[in-house]
Amino acid sequence: MNPLHNPTTRILYLLVMICLKHSSLTQAFVSTNKHDLLFGRYCTRLHGEIPRRTFHESFLAGLIGGEILSFGMTDSANAYVSNTKALVDVPMVRLRLPKGGFGREYVALKMKVKGQGPFDFMVDSGLTTELITPHLQGILNIQEGRNKISAIAGGGETASNPIVELDGLSIDVGDAAASGPALPKLSAVITDFPQEHIDPAHDPVEGMIGMELLSLFDVDLDFPNNRIRLFEPGRADTTGLSELPAVVINESMLIGIRISTPENSQPILGFLDCGSTFSCINWKAAQILGLPPQTDPVYRKGPAIVALGVDGRPLNLPTVRKQLSYAGNPIVDPDSRRAVGFERPPANWKPWDPVQLAVGDIPVFSNILGDGVTPYQGPAALIGLDVLAQRRLILGAGASNSRKRKVAVSFG
Repeated sequence: MNPLHNPTTRILYLLVMICLKHSSLTQAFVSTNKHDLLFGRYCTRLHGEIPRRTFHESFLAGLIGGEILSFGMTDSANAYVSNTKALVDVPMVRLRLPKGGFGREYVALKMKVKGQGPFDFMVDSGLTTELITPHLQGILNIQEGRNKISAIAGGGETASNPIVELDGLSIDVGDAAASGPALPKLSAVITDFPQEHIDPAHDPVEGMIGMELLSLFDVDLDFPNNRIRLFEPGRADTTGLSELPAVVINESMLIGIRISTPENSQPILGFLDCGSTFSCINWKAAQILGLPPQTDPVYRKGPAIVALGVDGRPLNLPTVRKQLSYAGNPIVDPDSRRAVGFERPPANWKPWDPVQLAVGDIPVFSNILGDGVTPYQGPAALIGLDVLAQRRLILGAGASNSRKRKVAVSFG
């Protein structure tokens, strides 16, 4: 069952993911000589307490040792079928970052709502549901109901945002005589967000597309050719691409893979977030990936990111230049039946180009991977557009009866 069909789950993850987007929660700067504005995303703590499943007690066991978990899709019914036609094949809109912006440009799609538009919607695989601006709400005359979400913003103020049904949403395919695939009613949180006015050429951005919509398809983000293609689930052709075993994280619908480095095969959990311009790991992940300790002078050499934490105080994130790769499924000892290592990528796989990787214990890791009570203290990574936009990326995001998914990336 799609976890978003569960009302308790839906509200919980709306709470988790809206705090990544709300304008009052996402002030961040790059510490350079010019102190230019950086649009990073940092989560606040939740208002209220809703119990949820402890991800790290189950899936991370198979990820970093202990019980074996295979992310790969072996069910022949879910096998990818070659040479199938995309339901949607449209230009990829890129949202230009401000001068001094850190990372790579956001991705957007042109959408219509009940025939009106097109409107620019940012594509965000790190967001559970959809967002629309109050401005678009006014254009569409969408009436608010009683459903709202609340979270404690930076500095302690409470933010409350309406949740509405978004009906009649369609993808603009650039042809007045044609339309994209029919979309069901989706959930949308009404809120402003920093990216709304980030690019004068696309001002305003009127909404965001999250995993609730993306999970209806296989999503082909063809960065080299600036195209976005959507396929029926399991129908994207991954011929010539490296297939990465992946899994859905908790009820968030976010997609996680095993991230490693070329010189260190011990992986950590990394969730794929094309709504973040840059990548970030926590300090536990830095240790496992073989990076220097927090006190090492190397972290003073690169640019630093300064963000506002949940209490309104600055949160300093140093950066370090690092190259990332991935690890496959566990290698099983036939006698003990326990994992003794992880499969390496194919010989013709080239690791992603090095990026300036942010390091810090940002709240999003605990909020997504924790159980809502005990803070998550294990290794984790957020893999943003500085990595993802280097190559063609296919997210086998289509919902299934399993948490297993498939991610495919060009070899480089």
